[in-house]
Amino acid sequence: MNYRKWLTITLTLIGLLCLAVVGINLHIDHYAVRLALFSGDKPLYPASYPDGMNQHLFNTEYVLRHPDQFDSFFFGTSRIWVMDVGKIPQGRFYNMSYSEGLPVQHLAIIKAFLEKGVKIKNVVVGLDGFCFDKPPADHETQLMRIMHPDAGGPSRLKIFGIYFFRKPDLVELKGWRERKRNLKPERRFTMDRQGLVLRWRHLDRFIEETGKPYFDYKVEKYEPQTYKQNITELSFAAIQELIDLSRKHHFRLIFYISPSYYLIDVNESEALFKIKKRLAQLTDFYDFSGMNSVTTDPMNYYEEVHFRYRVADMVIKRIFGAGTADVSDDFGVLVTKETIDQHLAEQQQDLDRYLRDAHLK
Repeated sequence: MNYRKWLTITLTLIGLLCLAVVGINLHIDHYAVRLALFSGDKPLYPASYPDGMNQHLFNTEYVLRHPDQFDSFFFGTSRIWVMDVGKIPQGRFYNMSYSEGLPVQHLAIIKAFLEKGVKIKNVVVGLDGFCFDKPPADHETQLMRIMHPDAGGPSRLKIFGIYFFRKPDLVELKGWRERKRNLKPERRFTMDRQGLVLRWRHLDRFIEETGKPYFDYKVEKYEPQTYKQNITELSFAAIQELIDLSRKHHFRLIFYISPSYYLIDVNESEALFKIKKRLAQLTDFYDFSGMNSVTTDPMNYYEEVHFRYRVADMVIKRIFGAGTADVSDDFGVLVTKETIDQHLAEQQQDLDRYLRDAHLK
């Protein structure tokens, strides 16, 4: 075989292999990237979303395709999947939840919305402890968390290469098989048209039917943690810029601290106290964290960081006065720079009492 013929055959085989790989990945679309960015004018609803879906890409793209449909946005991590923003009458809300959402990313998306002509009336930002300790750069290589091209992410061409010119793993193939055979439908990102994720509904039924918590979490040892200073500074810089943007573009901006199960925050409490103290100097915020009647009840959670739909309704009721949820007085305290010291003193007392009673200190 002469060299030219050998080269032709080799290149042809490589080309066919690449086409096969791209074709398989496009068909599986485990992260819903083809659907979000490469589906032309195809409607994004309704669809059967895979369990690995990249909501950073999907949610941003959906709003950018419908710039006049929404004027208000609820930003946060996967913990706000359960936030039924359709219950809020003060705006046309979309739930912008995405895995490990960080202030730097919220800022980039809001800037993209403003640049693309989205008129913003309200923005709500949920903050968790890891928002001040998680490097945004980590997400650049995580397929579930790569940002939208218009919000600081790679170009569409580069995204195509990242997601589709690679070997699909067994998890993706298994997920595709389950979707085709309609197996484990509860694992899919079934969403309504305002971004509410419905995949926890089956756990709601389980908890109600059994009358027992779905998880068990204990603190074995008291080990106070600190946050990475450079990441904390990056997050606060983004928060300050969000505040500046809200003033410039005249939209209402609301911050709150997420209501994690109280034990998950024990070792981070002292670090969180410092975050809250600093945040109060910049803006008022609602604090749903700490030890209160909601966070100390495991029946309010699917696991230690994800709260139930009924808790989300309480958050909405406290912030907007909307809905029919009953909210106890100790859940969702509005904190200001005038009240922060007293608020933290009370939370410190709660922590000291827990550590004493649990014999951890």
